[in-house]
Amino acid sequence: MTGFSVFIAEKLFGDQPILQNLEISLAEGEIACLLGPSGCGKTTLLSILAGLDPDYRGTFTHPDGPIAMAFQTPRLLPWRTLAQNIALVPGSGGESYARDLLARVGLDQAADQFPQKVSVGMQRRAALARVLAIRPVLILMDEPLVSLDADTARDMRELLLSTLIEARVATLIATHDRREALHLADRIVELGGQPARVIRNTASPLDRVQRRDAAQVEEAMAQMFGTPTIE
Repeated sequence: MTGFSVFIAEKLFGDQPILQNLEISLAEGEIACLLGPSGCGKTTLLSILAGLDPDYRGTFTHPDGPIAMAFQTPRLLPWRTLAQNIALVPGSGGESYARDLLARVGLDQAADQFPQKVSVGMQRRAALARVLAIRPVLILMDEPLVSLDADTARDMRELLLSTLIEARVATLIATHDRREALHLADRIVELGGQPARVIRNTASPLDRVQRRDAAQVEEAMAQMFGTPTIE
């Protein structure tokens, strides 16, 4: 098996169904965005896939190996430097490899800084390096660009795209931002309804080169969603 597949027959919060009859498959190296408004169940689904929430009916199959999740908050240990945070990952190869990973995400000059001394954008870059240190078979990311200013978000998006393409790992990124999804994703999976289910599952109309072109993204926005605005 070279990708992953999940089928959620039902996920309840109390007696209330949140996810129902939801199915997603990704190929090895495919980058998908899980699109939908806040509160629709995106984070719940990521928690299930990460093994943090086993309380559901369904099946989840994936290759042998670790699954890595990057949360909305970077969750770095404040009393350890960025390099030390990454070196703590089991099997990461120690601090030398941690510094190599930090260099890959543009933080080679900040390796010895503590998390509270760097920006949120830099903390998220460090969290991405930590994800890579796990050497995962599947990467899950929950709103990786949320709350960043426009310039920082653009730089982080470019870094994410180039890093994930190089890593060749199946990746599922939760976002509420349609434009962000078109910039990042090979495949767009949209959730909707109550309880949530997949209402759109389609390959992106843009290839990985076209997705770097803002004008082509705007054109695809109008074609797919009928509006150029972010929801």
